[in-house]
Amino acid sequence: MRKIIDGNINLANLHLTELFDLSDVEVKGFFHCNNNYLTSLKGAPKTVGAGGLYCFDNHLTSLAGASQTIGGDFYCNKNDLTNLVGGPQTVKRGYYCHTNNLTSLEGAPKIILGIFHCHKNKLTSLKDAPLHVNRDFSCNGNPLTSLEGIPKTVGGNFFISKEVKDKFPKEYIRSLCEIRGYLEYV
Repeated sequence: MRKIIDGNINLANLHLTELFDLSDVEVKGFFHCNNNYLTSLKGAPKTVGAGGLYCFDNHLTSLAGASQTIGGDFYCNKNDLTNLVGGPQTVKRGYYCHTNNLTSLEGAPKIILGIFHCHKNKLTSLKDAPLHVNRDFSCNGNPLTSLEGIPKTVGGNFFISKEVKDKFPKEYIRSLCEIRGYLEYV
Protein backbone atom coordinates (compact mmCIF):
# COMPACT_ATOMS: atom_id res chain seq x y z
CA MET A 1 0.00 0.00 0.00
CA ARG A 2 1.42 3.37 -1.04
CA LYS A 3 1.99 5.94 1.70
CA ILE A 4 1.35 9.61 0.97
CA ILE A 5 3.26 12.40 2.67
CA ASP A 6 1.53 15.77 2.19
CA GLY A 7 4.68 17.74 3.02
CA ASN A 8 8.40 17.39 2.41
CA ILE A 9 11.21 14.96 3.22
CA ASN A 10 14.59 16.56 3.87
CA LEU A 11 17.54 14.16 4.16
CA ALA A 12 20.17 16.68 3.02
CA ASN A 13 23.56 16.97 4.72
CA LEU A 14 23.16 13.83 6.85
CA HIS A 15 26.30 11.98 5.61
CA LEU A 16 24.10 9.21 4.18
CA THR A 17 25.66 6.48 2.05
CA GLU A 18 22.28 4.96 1.14
CA LEU A 19 18.62 5.95 1.34
CA PHE A 20 15.98 4.55 3.62
CA ASP A 21 13.42 2.50 1.67
CA LEU A 22 10.85 5.10 0.60
CA SER A 23 9.98 3.34 -2.67
CA ASP A 24 6.28 2.99 -1.67
CA VAL A 25 6.00 6.66 -0.69
CA GLU A 26 4.46 9.50 -2.66
CA VAL A 27 5.84 12.87 -1.50
CA LYS A 28 3.57 15.81 -2.34
CA GLY A 29 6.24 18.46 -1.59
CA PHE A 30 9.99 18.15 -2.12
CA PHE A 31 12.48 15.36 -1.51
CA HIS A 32 15.99 16.52 -0.60
CA CYS A 33 18.83 14.01 -0.36
CA ASN A 34 21.54 16.35 -1.63
CA ASN A 35 24.98 16.86 -0.07
CA ASN A 36 25.45 13.28 1.09
CA TYR A 37 27.62 10.34 0.00
CA LEU A 38 25.00 8.47 -2.03
CA THR A 39 26.11 6.34 -4.99
CA SER A 40 22.56 5.23 -5.82
CA LEU A 41 18.96 6.44 -5.52
CA LYS A 42 17.71 3.00 -4.55
CA GLY A 43 14.87 3.55 -2.07
CA ALA A 44 13.86 7.00 -3.40
CA PRO A 45 10.13 7.87 -3.27
CA LYS A 46 7.92 6.53 -6.08
CA THR A 47 6.80 10.06 -7.01
CA VAL A 48 7.74 13.55 -5.85
CA GLY A 49 5.44 16.56 -6.09
CA ALA A 50 5.82 20.20 -7.04
CA GLY A 51 8.74 20.80 -4.70
CA GLY A 52 11.04 18.62 -6.81
CA LEU A 53 13.78 16.08 -6.20
CA TYR A 54 17.22 17.34 -5.16
CA CYS A 55 20.00 14.74 -5.25
CA PHE A 56 22.87 17.00 -6.29
CA ASP A 57 26.33 16.94 -4.75
CA ASN A 58 26.56 13.23 -4.01
CA HIS A 59 28.60 10.45 -5.62
CA LEU A 60 25.84 9.05 -7.84
CA THR A 61 27.05 6.81 -10.64
CA SER A 62 23.52 5.84 -11.70
CA LEU A 63 20.00 7.25 -11.51
CA ALA A 64 18.48 3.80 -11.05
CA GLY A 65 15.84 3.98 -8.33
CA ALA A 66 15.01 7.64 -9.02
CA SER A 67 11.41 8.79 -8.84
CA GLN A 68 9.97 8.48 -12.36
CA THR A 69 7.46 11.32 -11.97
CA ILE A 70 8.50 14.66 -10.51
CA GLY A 71 6.06 17.56 -10.26
CA GLY A 72 8.83 20.15 -9.92
CA ASP A 73 12.55 20.36 -10.71
CA PHE A 74 15.07 17.51 -10.83
CA TYR A 75 18.61 18.35 -9.71
CA CYS A 76 21.17 15.58 -10.21
CA ASN A 77 24.09 17.92 -10.91
CA LYS A 78 27.53 17.60 -9.28
CA ASN A 79 27.67 13.81 -9.25
CA ASP A 80 29.64 11.12 -11.10
CA LEU A 81 27.00 10.28 -13.71
CA THR A 82 28.03 9.16 -17.22
CA ASN A 83 24.43 8.86 -18.53
CA LEU A 84 20.86 9.51 -17.37
CA VAL A 85 19.54 5.93 -17.55
CA GLY A 86 17.04 5.21 -14.79
CA GLY A 87 16.25 8.89 -14.27
CA PRO A 88 12.76 10.41 -14.22
CA GLN A 89 10.79 10.40 -17.45
CA THR A 90 8.28 13.07 -16.39
CA VAL A 91 9.69 16.30 -14.95
CA LYS A 92 7.23 19.20 -14.79
CA ARG A 93 9.87 21.94 -14.51
CA GLY A 94 13.67 21.97 -14.97
CA TYR A 95 16.12 19.08 -15.39
CA TYR A 96 19.62 19.94 -14.13
CA CYS A 97 22.31 17.36 -14.94
CA HIS A 98 25.24 19.74 -15.40
CA THR A 99 28.68 19.29 -13.85
CA ASN A 100 28.84 15.50 -14.07
CA ASN A 101 30.89 13.15 -16.24
CA LEU A 102 28.15 12.65 -18.84
CA THR A 103 29.37 11.11 -22.08
CA SER A 104 25.78 10.34 -23.14
CA LEU A 105 22.31 11.79 -22.59
CA GLU A 106 20.80 8.30 -22.84
CA GLY A 107 17.85 8.10 -20.46
CA ALA A 108 16.85 11.78 -20.71
CA PRO A 109 13.11 12.48 -20.98
CA LYS A 110 11.87 13.26 -24.50
CA ILE A 111 9.97 16.37 -23.41
CA ILE A 112 11.16 18.90 -20.84
CA LEU A 113 8.52 21.35 -19.64
CA GLY A 114 11.11 23.72 -18.19
CA ILE A 115 14.89 24.14 -18.50
CA PHE A 116 17.41 21.45 -19.50
CA HIS A 117 20.98 22.11 -18.35
CA CYS A 118 23.63 19.59 -19.40
CA HIS A 119 26.58 21.99 -19.48
CA LYS A 120 30.04 21.18 -18.09
CA ASN A 121 30.11 17.50 -18.99
CA LYS A 122 32.05 15.34 -21.47
CA LEU A 123 29.45 15.20 -24.25
CA THR A 124 30.74 14.95 -27.82
CA SER A 125 27.22 14.90 -29.30
CA LEU A 126 23.66 15.63 -28.19
CA LYS A 127 22.40 12.16 -29.08
CA ASP A 128 19.43 11.20 -26.86
CA ALA A 129 18.84 14.82 -25.80
CA PRO A 130 15.19 15.78 -25.23
CA LEU A 131 13.26 16.37 -28.46
CA HIS A 132 11.44 19.40 -27.06
CA VAL A 133 12.55 21.80 -24.30
CA ASN A 134 9.93 24.40 -23.38
CA ARG A 135 12.41 26.87 -21.89
CA ASP A 136 16.24 27.17 -22.01
CA PHE A 137 18.68 24.50 -23.23
CA SER A 138 22.29 24.78 -22.05
CA CYS A 139 25.00 22.49 -23.45
CA ASN A 140 28.03 24.78 -23.19
CA GLY A 141 31.23 23.49 -21.61
CA ASN A 142 31.11 20.19 -23.54
CA PRO A 143 33.65 19.10 -26.19
CA LEU A 144 30.96 18.75 -28.88
CA THR A 145 32.13 17.37 -32.22
CA SER A 146 28.60 16.71 -33.52
CA LEU A 147 25.12 18.15 -33.06
CA GLU A 148 23.48 14.77 -33.63
CA GLY A 149 20.43 14.60 -31.38
CA ILE A 150 19.97 18.36 -31.01
CA PRO A 151 16.43 19.17 -29.75
CA LYS A 152 13.82 19.87 -32.44
CA THR A 153 12.52 22.87 -30.48
CA VAL A 154 13.79 25.06 -27.67
CA GLY A 155 11.19 27.49 -26.32
CA GLY A 156 13.72 29.77 -24.66
CA ASN A 157 17.43 30.42 -25.09
CA PHE A 158 20.05 27.98 -26.43
CA PHE A 159 23.54 28.15 -24.88
CA ILE A 160 26.52 26.47 -26.56
CA SER A 161 30.30 26.80 -26.09
CA LYS A 162 32.07 29.63 -27.87
CA GLU A 163 34.81 27.11 -28.77
CA VAL A 164 32.48 25.52 -31.34
CA LYS A 165 31.39 28.82 -32.92
CA ASP A 166 33.36 28.26 -36.14
CA LYS A 167 32.34 24.61 -36.43
CA PHE A 168 28.65 25.24 -35.71
CA PRO A 169 27.59 28.73 -36.88
CA LYS A 170 24.25 30.14 -35.71
CA GLU A 171 22.60 29.63 -39.10
CA TYR A 172 23.52 25.93 -39.06
CA ILE A 173 22.24 25.41 -35.51
CA ARG A 174 18.99 27.25 -36.31
CA SER A 175 18.51 25.04 -39.39
CA LEU A 176 18.49 22.00 -37.08
CA CYS A 177 16.55 23.40 -34.13
CA GLU A 178 13.69 25.86 -33.79
CA ILE A 179 14.94 28.26 -31.13
CA ARG A 180 12.37 30.77 -29.89
CA GLY A 181 14.82 32.77 -27.77
CA TYR A 182 18.45 33.73 -28.18
CA LEU A 183 21.26 31.51 -29.43
CA GLU A 184 24.32 32.37 -27.36
CA TYR A 185 27.94 31.20 -27.49
CA VAL A 186 29.24 31.30 -23.93
